[in-house]
Amino acid sequence: MMQKTKLLGLAAALAVSIAGTACSKLEAANEGKGYAGKADTPAYSSKGGEFSDGGWTAGDKTTWTEAMKNRAKAQNEYLRTAPAEK
Repeated sequence: MMQKTKLLGLAAALAVSIAGTACSKLEAANEGKGYAGKADTPAYSSKGGEFSDGGWTAGDKTTWTEAMKNRAKAQNEYLRTAPAEK
């Protein structure tokens, strides 16, 4: 009896795991190709907006990259704080 219960439980777990790998409705509607939404635009092509810091020209990858490097440097605690005195 115990073996039969374990076997039924294993069969149920296998059935659930196989059912979990089936295509979602979105993939089924797109012939299994995944997401078919709009293409992402590069971050540097943004117009900025009210929350942007500026310092870069919209559409210019070089100035955007430099602005991101400067932002990362400003968030680095090792660069922001003075070295501890010994």
